[in-house]
Amino acid sequence: MLFEQEGSPQPPREVTASIEIHSLLKNLQQSRIPLSITFDGRSQILQSYIVDLDIPHGALFIDEMIPPIGDKWASQGETFRVDAWLDGVHMRWNGANAQRVVLEDAPAFSVSLPASMIYHQRRGAFRATVQRSIDTRVALMHAKHQRRFEGELLDISATGCKARLTGNHVQGLQPGERYELSRLLLPDTAEFDINLEIRHREYHQDADTTHVGLRFHQPGPQVQRQIDRFVHYLQREARRLEKEDLF
Repeated sequence: MLFEQEGSPQPPREVTASIEIHSLLKNLQQSRIPLSITFDGRSQILQSYIVDLDIPHGALFIDEMIPPIGDKWASQGETFRVDAWLDGVHMRWNGANAQRVVLEDAPAFSVSLPASMIYHQRRGAFRATVQRSIDTRVALMHAKHQRRFEGELLDISATGCKARLTGNHVQGLQPGERYELSRLLLPDTAEFDINLEIRHREYHQDADTTHVGLRFHQPGPQVQRQIDRFVHYLQREARRLEKEDLF
């Protein structure tokens, strides 16, 4: 399978780092994800899309709403809530003071970029297979013990990955143990530090390799952004290959 689900739903968390908010909004825009909009004190749910981001000027542009009554409420300055779902993640934020604009000869609304968002992983994260032709590397390094293991990625998700190590390392890798000084190399990125937790390991005698499941432990916003970008790239490539197989 190209994609599997892993892990259990996570509790909601508030995202306040601007670089992470911008990355999430850009993913919604590029994936053409519909936005569900509800105005305060009103029960009707409206739909729109992100049509552009102007990060230097702190502006988010959304399309006219369906049904059009939402355009009237927005023009009146009413506050609203935005909900969006992408790959099992529910994102929501609040908006206000929408301004009518014309963007590339089409009507739209301009609102301020949110200062915070709620990010709720409602189901397990999608895990994408990493082909052997893609250059990746993971180095497991313990903060206290002189242990170092190196391998390559088998698959990866927003919350963790599976690596292939040469040899039998079942005894040296204990579930629940953290390798705080680990390093991860993904394509088109510099190698970065990451705290990895051992979840499970299995030795494959025929290939003399150990497969180890790893969880990313509280990665910073910039690291998470690089991981998410790579996962999205793998998902896009997998979908492209699936479509080509149909013809």
